[in-house]
Amino acid sequence: MGKLYPVLFKIINMKKILYALCVLFLSNIAAGQTAKDSLLIKETSLNYIEGFYTNNFQRVVKAVHPELAKRIVVKDSLGFSMIKNMGASELLYNTKMFKRKPDQSNEPFKATITIFDISNDIATVKVTQNKMNFIDYLHLSKIENEWKIINVLWARTN
Repeated sequence: MGKLYPVLFKIINMKKILYALCVLFLSNIAAGQTAKDSLLIKETSLNYIEGFYTNNFQRVVKAVHPELAKRIVVKDSLGFSMIKNMGASELLYNTKMFKRKPDQSNEPFKATITIFDISNDIATVKVTQNKMNFIDYLHLSKIENEWKIINVLWARTN
């Protein structure tokens, strides 16, 4: 029984240490994530996708950083892959020129914003919607108290 007490003492102390580390770790994560930031990230993401869908140039301008890098991996007819790049100016041009396909459904446009992570002043977000055949993964950064989309990796869904 005498040998059991030192072992129990070590186990109890290890649990306390692990608990303290977990609290420190979680409080550090929570410090980077505020409800206000989550709302602003969602608003920025919606400005991007809804602005594009409705040809609202100003909403897209508000959402993206002027040095935006938007990329897609495409395959040619032989199956070779390449990366196509688009900057902010091309995205804004495409926003003005985008023509929606005729929609036979009575379903309104609906975007889903999934925030994967907010850490300090950066965030990772997935954007899906029900009217266009692509998805977007966004990287945002808080610059001068505004969330801006810095990178977009996108893919066609059909």
